[in-house]
Amino acid sequence: MTESSRERNLEFGFFALAFGLALVLRLLRLGELPLADSEALWAMQAFDLTKGLRPEIGAQPAYVILTALSFFVLQASDFAARLIPALFGAALTITPFYFRDRLGRKPAIVLAFFVAFDPGLLALSRLAGSPVIALTALLFAWGLWRAGNARVAGVWAGIALLGGPQVWAGVLGLAVVSGFLRGNFTEANIVGAGPFDRKAALTCAVFAAGTYVLLGSFFLLATGGLSAGLAAIPAYFGGWLDFSDVPGWRLLVGLAAYEFFALLLAIAGLVRGIIRRDALVISLGIWLAVALVLALAYPSRQVADLGWALIPLLALAALEVSSHLIPPQDGVWETIGMAIFTLAILVFICMNYTTIALVSSNSDAVVRTLGPIQLTNSQLYWGMLVVSLVLLGASIVMVAYGWSLLVAIQGGVWGTLVVLSVCSLSVAFASAGLRTYRTVEMWTVGPHTRQAEALVRQMDDLSRGRTGVKASVDVTIAGLDSPSLRWVLRDWPVTQASGLVVPGVPSMIIGSDQIFHPEIESTYRGQEFTWRTVPAWNQSFPADWLRWTILHEFPQGHEKIILWTRSDVFIDSQNNQ
Repeated sequence: MTESSRERNLEFGFFALAFGLALVLRLLRLGELPLADSEALWAMQAFDLTKGLRPEIGAQPAYVILTALSFFVLQASDFAARLIPALFGAALTITPFYFRDRLGRKPAIVLAFFVAFDPGLLALSRLAGSPVIALTALLFAWGLWRAGNARVAGVWAGIALLGGPQVWAGVLGLAVVSGFLRGNFTEANIVGAGPFDRKAALTCAVFAAGTYVLLGSFFLLATGGLSAGLAAIPAYFGGWLDFSDVPGWRLLVGLAAYEFFALLLAIAGLVRGIIRRDALVISLGIWLAVALVLALAYPSRQVADLGWALIPLLALAALEVSSHLIPPQDGVWETIGMAIFTLAILVFICMNYTTIALVSSNSDAVVRTLGPIQLTNSQLYWGMLVVSLVLLGASIVMVAYGWSLLVAIQGGVWGTLVVLSVCSLSVAFASAGLRTYRTVEMWTVGPHTRQAEALVRQMDDLSRGRTGVKASVDVTIAGLDSPSLRWVLRDWPVTQASGLVVPGVPSMIIGSDQIFHPEIESTYRGQEFTWRTVPAWNQSFPADWLRWTILHEFPQGHEKIILWTRSDVFIDSQNNQ
């Protein structure tokens, strides 16, 4: 085996490892959390499609149709509803392989691992109806086109066209960046695909059209997806006229909180790249700026719109990290010693910050006296944090002056990378919902669903007691518009009451806790559940945000529902008859 073939096999092995790790993280406990309303809306379309109901497919036909296929194979569940985005999110780790001629082999491999563990991309990959499908499909189409594989690029382009409104956000961003670079920095153009090939373009278009028609029509079984794919265009551009309640600052806070590791590396890489006039770094920096501006300026903005900005951000971070992944050039043990010292100082800083976030905000009345100076707990811990940073900076300067600049920089960077990697992994586990307790994250659009499992378990017990079979008694939903409720009751005979008046005397009624009818209380027994919670992002205090950065807990508003069950459904009522 030649040296080049060994290197190629090793490279393939690294990409396979990144994909495997990404897949495990995205599938682990995937169906544990109930679907939110924004997820259940898309999952119900896929479920109705499997029942032959021919629903009106929304602007994400790729998700709906592929998820309907997964329901056919695996049965409808929360896990199956999120499976397709998880697979696309894991496949995203492979896309850097097609850009390694521009990035370099080592940065491409580093980028693959960054994509696998990135908190934002991990969260998006675990959401039903996620924009990660559009993002992955478009990047694959772009990468395979650059690699000269027009046919497969066309297949991915067809999937991208069915991926939803976010594909047009990506296309718009790339078009703006490419046009700007062509007009100003020709040598920095990130497209790098060589001269335009009309024959290849025609082949790509034919395969894209074929994929669009076959997949969009559910393999000619349902044609609703064809118009839904086109509807993604007005859905995205119509969003420029529709304002959401998500302020731009929330996207910036989310970017800083979830992507702190990547941000620091990207900023360092941008500074060094601009000084060196590195064309690749400049082009990625422009792409990052354009993607951020589009996400922040979009009136219908959501935190999930940051997805397109994460790609150039992680690419810049990967370029910066790969430049430091070299053996020590001047004193191995000295470099390791500097790394350990940096690690110790940064751990102390993290402990101080944790204390500030979790303890000091509740004990500011405690005053400590340091000579003539009196400080609250908060001031004392913030002071210790600042002093620690100054000490670390001074130590690096002294090592650089008294020993070696390379030892100081390399050791400091290595120690910093270790600490930031651990912190980023902790944030990633929180964003994916993999901590031992349920966290509050920004990536879900709208309210979070809470006691779905408890509600269904209670209803199944009552149904079995009445008929011997679960999900067999009639249910009426009154005065509630909740896609997540319709999703968890997908196997039940459900009637949706248009208003607060319930026709007939159904076995079960599910309604808001604000509804009160004396006749219901006289005939039914009620049990209250917390159904939806809404994080109070816009009505919070700095202490809430500090605590959230550590525990990912946040003040929330709660929406209650009541399960009313007719008295004769209960076992004790049946025994008394």
